[in-house]
This record gives sequence, C-alpha cells and structure tokens, in this order.
Amino acid sequence: METTYATVTNDPQNADEIRAARARGWLLTILILVPALIMAGKHPLFMTSGVFRSWFTLGDLPKPVQPHVEYMLFVPLSAIVVAFFRLTLGMPVLSLFRPILTAIAFRIMGIPTGIALLALVLGSAIVIRPLLKDLHYYGRVPVLLSLVSCFMVVPLLFTRSWHEAWLQHLAYFPLISLALICEAFVKTLDEKGLAEAAWPTLNTILVAIVISLIAGFHGALHLLVYYPELLVMQIGVVLFIAEFMHFEWLQGKNPFVFKNATVVEEPLQTATTGLGMEGRPILQTDLKGGLA
Repeated sequence: METTYATVTNDPQNADEIRAARARGWLLTILILVPALIMAGKHPLFMTSGVFRSWFTLGDLPKPVQPHVEYMLFVPLSAIVVAFFRLTLGMPVLSLFRPILTAIAFRIMGIPTGIALLALVLGSAIVIRPLLKDLHYYGRVPVLLSLVSCFMVVPLLFTRSWHEAWLQHLAYFPLISLALICEAFVKTLDEKGLAEAAWPTLNTILVAIVISLIAGFHGALHLLVYYPELLVMQIGVVLFIAEFMHFEWLQGKNPFVFKNATVVEEPLQTATTGLGMEGRPILQTDLKGGLA
C-alpha cells in the first residue's frame, strides 16, 4: 500500500495534474472573490463606496455608447447559459455562438416572430436538401445563405402595402447565424437523420429563448453597466461550471431517438460476428438454416 502511494505521488504527470488543479482552484477563488469584494465595497455602509462607484462603473459613459457596452457585457453572460445547458444538463447545441446570436435576434424581433422565421427557413432547407447533398461546403453554404436572404428581403417588398413593423423586423435576424444554423441542421440531417438533427437544433432555440428572457428582465443589462466587475466574475462562473458542475445529465438522452431499433439489431450483430451463445459459436450457416 505504501509502495502504491509513493508511486502515485512521485509520478511527474500526476504531480503536474495536482499542481494544475490547485492553480485552477486559486484562480477560481480570485475571479469570484475579488469582484464580489468590489461589489460589496460600493455599498453605502462602507467608506470605499464613493471611490469604488467612481472607479468601477460604466454608467457615466455617453448615452449613444451604452447600448454597445451592454451588448459587449451581454455576450459573456449568454455564454454562461450555453455552458450550463451543455456541460451541466448535457443538452447538445449547434455551437457556442449560434444560440447567443439567435438570442440577440429574438431580443430585436420578438421570440414568436423569430421562431416562425427559423421554422420557415429550416423547412425550406429540408425541401431543397436533395440538391445540396453532394455539394461541397463552399457550394452548399452560399446556396443556404442566398435562401436565407430571400426570406429576409422578400417580406420587405410587402411593406409598401402593409405597414407592419414585424415585416421590417425580419431583416434584423443575424444573416450569417441563420445560414449557419441551416447548414448545421442539413449536414446533421444527411449524416445522422432527422432525430439527431432536430435535438440540437431545438436545444439551440431553447437556449436562445432563455438568454433572451434573462436579458429582458428589467434592469438586467443596466446592472452589468454599473457593475462591470461582473464580467470578471463570469469567467469564474464558467470555470466553476466546467470544473464542478460537468454532469451532462441528459447526454445521450435524445427524446426523438427510439431505443427499440437498436435493441432489435443488437442480437443480429452479435450473431454475425460469430460470438458464442450457449457454449458454442453462432456461424453464418446457423442463421441461414444450415445452408452453405
């Protein structure tokens, strides 16, 4: 027992891993504790409130700049939500940035309109899927990009007769994000089928909805402007999720995939490999009724 412990302790690779874990622990503590102390120091009960409020704030920026600052602070906050859904819940998404860009579109055009546009574009991508199946990436994506542009430009033609604001809002959806969502959906559809393509796509939309609702809370974005130290704390939160909340509870639990088909095929695959059953190997002739 002592020999085993000494071997594990003296292993250079194991020692490096221990040092790296300790360094991450200290870094995590600093990233969360220091911003928390700054936020506490802004409270009127402390003597540092005046100094901290004047130093650690973006609220005194010009009004035209503040929306852009809110956007810069909003993106890392959105990444925390994506990391939680992917690492803790284990729900696959199409990428890290596509839910965030979709959430920005939902904030501009509204969640129902955004979902309707996504459903329309994805449905059209399924229709033209046979034409894109054998195309190169640099042929497939430009076609999808043009298709998405059509769905965003054509409604603008009707604004001459119908003065509806939601028709104009369709043009605010991030074009590249929408095209890449379609490309990832069609590619997964070709490689793994509809069930495997629908699950991460729906998760991407769900995460985008959650991010949009969080950003819609009254004063949520303004809070980030007056407490920019939260940006540093967000790094610590992501590291905490990756280090201590990496559970992936729903990994491999696609509700659209039925396990019965896999269970039925498994005995046949086992038999064809010639593995033994009841003390003897199953040969190909056994499956064919003894015929050669």
